[in-house]
Amino acid sequence: MDRNELLRQLMETFKLELDEHVATLNKGLLAMEEGLSTEEGDKVLKELFRAAHSVKGSARAVEMRDIEVLSHKMEDVFEALKQGDLSFSSGLVDGLLRATDILSETMTLHLQDKKMPPGTIPEIMNRLDRALTNPMPDVSDGFKDTAGSEKNEDPIKPSRAMPASDEPEVPIPDLKSSTLDSMTSGVGGDTIRVATKKLDELMAFMGQLQVSRMRMEQRLGEFKAVQEQFGAWEKSWRKVKHHKRTVLRPDNENALETLMGFCELNERYLKEIRREFDGITARVENDYRDMTLLTDDMQNGVRQIRMVPVSTLFDLFPRMIRDIGKDRGKSVQLRLEGMKTEMDRQVLEGLKDPLIHLLRNAVDHGIEPPDARRKNNKPDQGTILLKAFQQGNQVVIEVSDDGAGIHLAAVKKAAVEKNLMTPADISNLSPRETVDLIFHSGLSTHKTVTELSGRGVGMDVVREQLEKLHGQVKTTTEPDRGTTFHLILPLTLATSHVLMLSVSGETLAIPTTSVERILSIDSTDIGSMEGKPAITINNQALPLISMAQVLELHHAEDGMNGNEKLSVVVLGAVEKRMAFQVDKFIGDQQVVVKSLGPQLNGVRHIAGATLLGTGQVVMILNAGSMMQWAKGASQRSYPVRPQVKKTAAPKILVVDDSITTRLLEKNILENHGYQVCQAADGMQGWDLLQEEPFDAVVFDIEMPRMNGLQLTEKVRQDTRFDNMPIILVTSLGGSMDKIKGMEAGADAYITKGSFDQKELLETIERLIG
Repeated sequence: MDRNELLRQLMETFKLELDEHVATLNKGLLAMEEGLSTEEGDKVLKELFRAAHSVKGSARAVEMRDIEVLSHKMEDVFEALKQGDLSFSSGLVDGLLRATDILSETMTLHLQDKKMPPGTIPEIMNRLDRALTNPMPDVSDGFKDTAGSEKNEDPIKPSRAMPASDEPEVPIPDLKSSTLDSMTSGVGGDTIRVATKKLDELMAFMGQLQVSRMRMEQRLGEFKAVQEQFGAWEKSWRKVKHHKRTVLRPDNENALETLMGFCELNERYLKEIRREFDGITARVENDYRDMTLLTDDMQNGVRQIRMVPVSTLFDLFPRMIRDIGKDRGKSVQLRLEGMKTEMDRQVLEGLKDPLIHLLRNAVDHGIEPPDARRKNNKPDQGTILLKAFQQGNQVVIEVSDDGAGIHLAAVKKAAVEKNLMTPADISNLSPRETVDLIFHSGLSTHKTVTELSGRGVGMDVVREQLEKLHGQVKTTTEPDRGTTFHLILPLTLATSHVLMLSVSGETLAIPTTSVERILSIDSTDIGSMEGKPAITINNQALPLISMAQVLELHHAEDGMNGNEKLSVVVLGAVEKRMAFQVDKFIGDQQVVVKSLGPQLNGVRHIAGATLLGTGQVVMILNAGSMMQWAKGASQRSYPVRPQVKKTAAPKILVVDDSITTRLLEKNILENHGYQVCQAADGMQGWDLLQEEPFDAVVFDIEMPRMNGLQLTEKVRQDTRFDNMPIILVTSLGGSMDKIKGMEAGADAYITKGSFDQKELLETIERLIG
């Protein structure tokens, strides 16, 4: 490797290190400006000095003299601050932040074989020089924009504070030792840098392994189907084999003896093949279980490698909020919480633009000027909270401010002016529907166009990007109290938990992050809203649309009659909710999401695809796109079913510590006409059994406080529940586990690994009639 190639590689490595140090400088300077205790201030100053010193040494190693001299000057300023020879001020912070920006800008230009405009670096160094030579308590005047006489000076020429000699202040570091130490400063000993491309490739391999696992699951199902056929064959043989001797007659004894011999041989073959097949099926099932555990562990491991703390993105915003607030004449504090919450790198990158727009709007639209805040008995300084926390398989990002809130009347007025709605229609909007209007492209309540606001762009970008990330946003606002946006996103986009459904004979999938509810309704449950079909959920009317119509698939409208149930899925995206009628629900599944590629990226309503274990390719739907299209579409009508007197539905108690499993079983049972109550552990389940009667109970085994076996035994010891069926649905699939379950008093045992909603429904129907 020649010297130029080595230097190029070192530059790219240095860029990664510089980014870390620039983040440290920005964070530390903003903290110092906010005000710290003496102890905390000393600690931050040491970090600032160390960051500037590390940049200086590494820049010298890769022969970037301009970055070296600027970081050296910053190091001098931090040393003066440490020694008490210089005091912090807003002007000084402005100058140091500008110097930090120039470090990043210079590095970017170096990688493009370019240089900063002449005079840029000397000008900022002269400002820092003035601060050092005039160590007054308020040095803000030294950082006002002035045209220095050294404008055309060579940007890498040392200033008067630099040593006059060409000899470096410290020895040039050895590439084999101290340079490497410098380039990995701040990185723990058990940490390495891994190119994201390599992680993406590894994740792709994991996806293929996941597909292989699903194929093995399919083969296992085929084995079991053949096993059932063997059982049916054996059962039929047992019914007729005792007749074989009754057909013997003296006149055809030889022929019949030959036939009977074959039948006996056939019986031996049948028993042997059945025994061998049972053994093979059991071994394949064990292998599949082992492979499932292995792929789950590997997938979680790879996913964890891709996970990064939200701090890597959140740390960019305090500087942005500070600069925007100063530009708008507002005092704004940004509070950050949940900085250790982790997300997939791809999701976090996609979240950058939406957060920028929301935070800019919070400063420009939300936080009032100081005089307006004082009139409302608020402190002069406004507060914006940026918070992250994990909720199941999702991450919630909260952006809230204590500003003026969203002026709903102004939003309605702007919507009418932009011809988004008529005055008559807009007068009937609920507050939630009015808030939804801010996500429309082109709508703005600002009367003047500024760099930040008034062009009607921003919130529509938030909506579009969140739809791409399969996320949702929920907005709450209160006049003079502020506005809060809750962004709900999946942990990762590489895999997805989807609801499988059938539409016009096509199997399709939709991410469960977009699914709010699934239900089965009668035609009599369908009402009308603005002349279009609608249903009522939690006292809110929702439009009802045929998904086949949205996807432009053939739907059997003529074949519908008023006596059938309709399967309906309620979808939510951004601030919209709609109900879609489908043919049937197949179940939920964890799938590997594949991109459609550039050729098919424009296909409407499709977010990606996945491959099932059968080899079938299934399209993954984009809820936001379907809902956007459906808003302006004419909708099909539904036949009305005559009213019939309904009998009380059987009541089932579901006890499971997994909220996902509880909701899945609840939806399955409710969609088939059962009433369902839920409990999160055995003790809570026992308490519910004391309060109301149930026709059957479904227990998990592994639960806190009281497990499923203990609960089953306790129920069976109580004579009140003698006739109540108990069904165990658990991940424990071993034969001994099943024996323990039956000994405890369970009437049926279903393994989650091979869970099929049909099996659960058939079991309940068999047990309670």
